[in-house]
Amino acid sequence: MNVPSVLTRHRALRWLVPAGIGGIVAVASVVLQTDTTQSRGLPRMTPAALLADVQAAPTTGFSGTVLSRVSLGLPELPSLGGGSGDRTPLTALLSGSHTVQVWYGGADEQRVALLGALDETDIFRSGRQLWLWNSSDRVAQHAVLPARPASDPIASAAPTVSPSALASQVLAAVSPTTQVQVRTGERIADRNAYELTLTPRTSATRVASVQISVDASTKLPLAVRVYARGSSSPSIDVAFTSVRFTAPATTFFTFSPPSGAAVRPLEVGADIARMVGTGTRVVGSGWTRVVELDTRKAVNVSHGELKQLLTPVSGRWGSGGLLQSSLVSVLVTSKGRIFAGAVDPAALYAAAAK
Repeated sequence: MNVPSVLTRHRALRWLVPAGIGGIVAVASVVLQTDTTQSRGLPRMTPAALLADVQAAPTTGFSGTVLSRVSLGLPELPSLGGGSGDRTPLTALLSGSHTVQVWYGGADEQRVALLGALDETDIFRSGRQLWLWNSSDRVAQHAVLPARPASDPIASAAPTVSPSALASQVLAAVSPTTQVQVRTGERIADRNAYELTLTPRTSATRVASVQISVDASTKLPLAVRVYARGSSSPSIDVAFTSVRFTAPATTFFTFSPPSGAAVRPLEVGADIARMVGTGTRVVGSGWTRVVELDTRKAVNVSHGELKQLLTPVSGRWGSGGLLQSSLVSVLVTSKGRIFAGAVDPAALYAAAAK
């Protein structure tokens, strides 16, 4: 089994790759161990066998409702774009509880709907047609994707709304830095599931463990929970509450702006850069990796509200401000560079010094 390619062959698991949270939990490296726990009539499986099944699982189509609960212990950040708008609905997924509906019909047909109390934000992709619709301000943004893009812009920009996407990041790298166990007996979205528990073998990370629930029949991830050290409640909990493993009708992926809606161009490169920053760099590997975003053209770091949330810090790397929680640390330098990881601040300072 080519373990490092686990899940990477599934576009269904890649197109929703998280931009923010993914940088925190896309760090798992696995040493496989056997757990013989068995219940609910499911056959015993070793971690190696379960990962092999996950890798080989076909993804012909699915739809469902996802509950995303993120509690990183960080204050709510103001708009970072320097403009007058609020946080984008997509970045809002990085904190709080949100209900999201997802539809996947293949490599070129996807839809995500972020449901608010009185509004809805949708991303539609049908072939090369990409639409972003916000019902609260009745604005539709449209782009035509390149025929053969060098990289899928959605894959690098969409936040975590799918357990499959989050799991694909957690299992992206495999080497002897993590203990993995398999248990059975879970029920997720009224389906039997195996539970993979990943425990880091290093104390240099703030992650205590990651639990991935895998559908016993389809072998696709149904839920992901990330625990910080010393906490009994997950800091990240993304799970299907209902799911159907059938291809949705093509009508789910097409969009026409309603009468009276404002239509604006969606500059895929520029708008995505504004959402997640530009010039992403990764320092280190495994559970202690640090993600850097060069946001000098995207983020106004002198923003008054933002500066009030930061603890002033300085070192041979320069000066800036620090945000900390039980799971993640974030460093914003005075030059507009942002470093984040599930590590102590010293690791961020070392990355900034490079």
